[in-house]
Amino acid sequence: MMATNKRRKLDGDNAPPSPAAPVMSAFQRLRALQSAQLASRDKAAKEMPSQSSTENIENENTPASSVPTHRTKRRPAAAQKQSPTVVEHEAILSAAAEREDSNPPTPVLSPLPGTPRLEPKGRQITQHSSFRPNKRNFQPKPDGVVQLTTSDGERLVILGSYGVKVQEGEATICGANLTPLDSIQWVHAPHCHALPVLRTSEGTVIELHPHAGAESLRQLAKLNPAFGKLWNESSTEGVQSTKHLPTFQIIFSSSDVPKKYTLQELVSPPEWNKKLASLVAAKRKSKSSPVPSIFLCGPKSSGKSTFGRLLANRLITDRAGSRSNPWSTIMLLDIDPGQPEFSPPGVISLVKLSRPNLSPSFCHSTLSFSVRSHAMAAVTPALDPSHYIECVLNLFSVYQEQFASYTLIINTPGWIQGTGLDILTQLIQNLSPTEVIYLSLEGPEDTVSTLQSTTKTKFSTIPSSPQSWESPARTALTLRTMSAMSYFHSQTPETWLSTPLSSIPPWRVSYLSQSRKGFAGILCYDNQPAPFLLAEAINGMLLGLVKVEDARAFRDLDLQKIVEAGESKIPLINNPAARTLDPKFSRLLGLVLIRGVDTERKELQMLGPAGLGDLVKDAKGEELVLVAGKFDTPTWAYSEELYRKAWNEGQDEDVDSDEEGRGENADEYPWVEMLYGSEKRGVGAKVWRVRRDLGRN
Repeated sequence: MMATNKRRKLDGDNAPPSPAAPVMSAFQRLRALQSAQLASRDKAAKEMPSQSSTENIENENTPASSVPTHRTKRRPAAAQKQSPTVVEHEAILSAAAEREDSNPPTPVLSPLPGTPRLEPKGRQITQHSSFRPNKRNFQPKPDGVVQLTTSDGERLVILGSYGVKVQEGEATICGANLTPLDSIQWVHAPHCHALPVLRTSEGTVIELHPHAGAESLRQLAKLNPAFGKLWNESSTEGVQSTKHLPTFQIIFSSSDVPKKYTLQELVSPPEWNKKLASLVAAKRKSKSSPVPSIFLCGPKSSGKSTFGRLLANRLITDRAGSRSNPWSTIMLLDIDPGQPEFSPPGVISLVKLSRPNLSPSFCHSTLSFSVRSHAMAAVTPALDPSHYIECVLNLFSVYQEQFASYTLIINTPGWIQGTGLDILTQLIQNLSPTEVIYLSLEGPEDTVSTLQSTTKTKFSTIPSSPQSWESPARTALTLRTMSAMSYFHSQTPETWLSTPLSSIPPWRVSYLSQSRKGFAGILCYDNQPAPFLLAEAINGMLLGLVKVEDARAFRDLDLQKIVEAGESKIPLINNPAARTLDPKFSRLLGLVLIRGVDTERKELQMLGPAGLGDLVKDAKGEELVLVAGKFDTPTWAYSEELYRKAWNEGQDEDVDSDEEGRGENADEYPWVEMLYGSEKRGVGAKVWRVRRDLGRN
């Protein structure tokens, strides 16, 4: 019989230790072997401090690479109940023990390919953080806070959710300059976006705080796999154990990156830094010159949102040369309905910012920062370009009337040709920005020349983002899904509810004519469904809840001809010409999900984020309209209960997006159709495979 024992011997011809042998003896032998290897390779190698556990911190003169490293395995239940502070300390120090010497250039080859990391021999290791912890510069505190002291300027790349508090010195992150005068700044850094780099000056003392809202955000992975494996959790540990784990992890090198993750740092090219510095200088001179308004445009994935975030953070935290000065307030015209920064998809807003933005858009998709918003009812201006321009001009007029003393940043869609170019030229003509910045050096040439000729002020071009990169598993549609899901599950701007929407009691809005006070009806942009199909058309869909501030918002719509659609008798505002509400006299309160239509009680069952109900109550008798259009279909909401049940039953394996909702209890959810393999898929839907065994003539 063929032997099946394939254990590898660690020490020459010696037999592997028995399961009962002490584990520490194996580590001691391995450590001695590694020390001998390191000494023979380079006797002049710089010795770096390291720690191997919270209980036993190595001497500062111990070479970093001589400490045996290992991947942290899942702990038994008894071990998971220990103090989160101890576990956090262990995780960070374990990551420190796994890093390689920072002296070789990046990338470098692993000096010890035989370490227990089980990595391929000769694998390239990329250094990310220059900080190296020891007993003096790394001090954990009982409440889970970690204090870091940097004698020299250091850089730290951190994965996860955390807070940054500067005690001494100065630090920068994502363009924001932080000093001891500033409060804790909270950061969400998932690996599906480029990670911000925390840089410190000489003699800086900072505190890293665990994020109180991290657990609730991670719990959304129970409802949708798109939220899974984004953070610093191990691939073997699920969401159920995240409360026992630290909310962040310092990434010292690529060997610290969780398995199968793709990680990239947030990079600001020199041309960006130069332009940012000039814009900050222009803002300082705004007292003697016009207040800056910066118009950002460029192709898709050129880095407009990233550059706008860096610029906003620089402008907010700029103290005009004096650390005693307070932060500034700026305004953001967030007018990309496909990838908005501070609202759910399909919405454009005027946003007031008084603190840095250090998280991706799906972490703050609520309208809490919005001064005024409008529903495009689509993720592109192409549905109705005229209405889009009207809404943008209305938001700009609000800025001019109430916030004209604040610097304005305008972030536009990536539609730069055809009708999209016409929209940009009209916006430039009407908004008259002090500078137009085009983020691409590769044209198209006709687009650049048209925008440049339209601009009457300064026009400049800078290169697009060097990392126009997103995680392959997070497409633009997936990111919109995450943003919409985050919006509907938000309790506060920093916490989320992980209960499926189908399990949350809905609002009940009566649409009977005699009790329909304050509810005008449903208005459909674009396609007009047949009245008898209205209930089916809106059931399970997203609608915009719009407050009508003046009757002139209806333009020439005849409210006397409201149709009671079909058997449901839902009031439908007759709109054969597909007209829209006038944005001068209406505003969006938020998005709602129609959970169901109760035709017997004549009620609409609606779901929305926490706090939206209070806005409805504050409408003070003004009429409300539900706007239907071409919002993304919320398929994520239909399968939440199925995913949650599968998770509870332990069926939380990573599934392909084409196999969503698979489980034994799928039949319990009639609104979810289960497809297996290539069922009901067209020819060519399967993965194509190259055949190399075919004969050749």
